[in-house]
Amino acid sequence: MRHPLVAAALLAALASLGPSVARADAPPSAAPAGSGVRPPEEATAEARALYTQGIELAKRSQWAEALTLFERSSTLRTHPVTTYNIGVCEWSLGRYVRARRSLGGALARSSPEATLPAAMAREAEAYLGEIERILVHLAVDLQPADAGVAVDGRPLAVEGAVLVAGLREPGVGEAPPRRAFELVIDPGTRTFTLSRKGFANIVLNRTFAPGTREPLALELSRLPGTLRIASTERSAVVTVNGLDVGVAPLELSRPSGSYRVLLRKEGFNPYEARVTLNAGEESRIQAALVRTETPVTKKWWFWTSAAAVIAGGVLVTYAVTRPEPQPPPYDRGSTGWLVEPASR
Repeated sequence: MRHPLVAAALLAALASLGPSVARADAPPSAAPAGSGVRPPEEATAEARALYTQGIELAKRSQWAEALTLFERSSTLRTHPVTTYNIGVCEWSLGRYVRARRSLGGALARSSPEATLPAAMAREAEAYLGEIERILVHLAVDLQPADAGVAVDGRPLAVEGAVLVAGLREPGVGEAPPRRAFELVIDPGTRTFTLSRKGFANIVLNRTFAPGTREPLALELSRLPGTLRIASTERSAVVTVNGLDVGVAPLELSRPSGSYRVLLRKEGFNPYEARVTLNAGEESRIQAALVRTETPVTKKWWFWTSAAAVIAGGVLVTYAVTRPEPQPPPYDRGSTGWLVEPASR
C-alpha cells in the first residue's frame, strides 16, 4: 500500500486546480437585490477558498480537518478533483468503504466540463484495487430475518447484491432485504447492534483483519414473557401447567407460549384460566375467587343430630326384636325332689 504521505503529495499538486474546481458551468448571473439567493460567484469563491485550505491541511497530514473542508467545498461546487481529494482523505483515515465510493464517484463524474486529470484517474484506480483487497466480506446469516442491524451505529446500505456498512448517516438498525446476505465492512473492530421487538438486543464487538472473508452468524434470543397473577383472596395457591409455583400475588418469567393457570384456596371454588404469553410482553391475571356453598352433609350440626337419631333407632330396634327372657331352672334341693305346680 502507498504511504499516506504520497497521497499528501498528490493533494498538494491539486492546488493549481483550485480555479477549475470552482469553475461554474455557465456564466454567473446576478441575483436580484434582497432576494436572499447567494450569488454564484460568492459560492464559487468560497468553494475555492475551502479547497485551498484543505490542501494546506493535507500537506500536514491533518486528514480529518482536510476532509471536512473538502466536503464543504464540494457542497458549494462539485468537481471530480474535489471528490478525489475526499476519497484520499477517507483512505488515509482508514474509512475504506467510503473511500471506495468517493474515488469511484470521481472517476464516474469526470467529464469534458469537469475533468479528472489522467494521472489522478490512474491513482484512483490503483487505490480502488488496494481497497478491494483490504475490505472485509462476511457471509451473514441473520436470525430472525427481520431483525434490525446496525454496524458502528449506522444502518446498512444496499449496493446491488451486497450490503455495505459505514455509508449511511448514524441511526437505528434496519432489517436487511433477506436473511442471508453478503456484508462489506472496513477491517478493524466493528460493533454490531441487533434489535427486534420481543427479543433481547445484542451488541457484538468483533475484530477483522484486512481482507477477511468468513461466515458470520447473528442470532437474537427471544425475551421471556412476564406473567403477573393476582387474586381477590390473598395466599391462594397458584399452579401453572400442573406445577405449584407459589401463592398469589406473584410474578413469573416464562418463555412465550400458552399456559394453564389454576388458583386454589380452601373454602373457595378453584379459578382456572388459559393465557397466551408473547415474547417480551406482559400478561396479567386477576382471579376472582368465589366462596363455596357448604353442603349440608359437611355442617357440624348435621352430624350431631344424625348421631342422636341413629342411636335412638338402634335402641328401638333392639327393644322390638329381643327374645323373651327364660327363668332360671328350679333348685331341687339336697334330696333331688322337685314339686312342680299342677297345670290348670
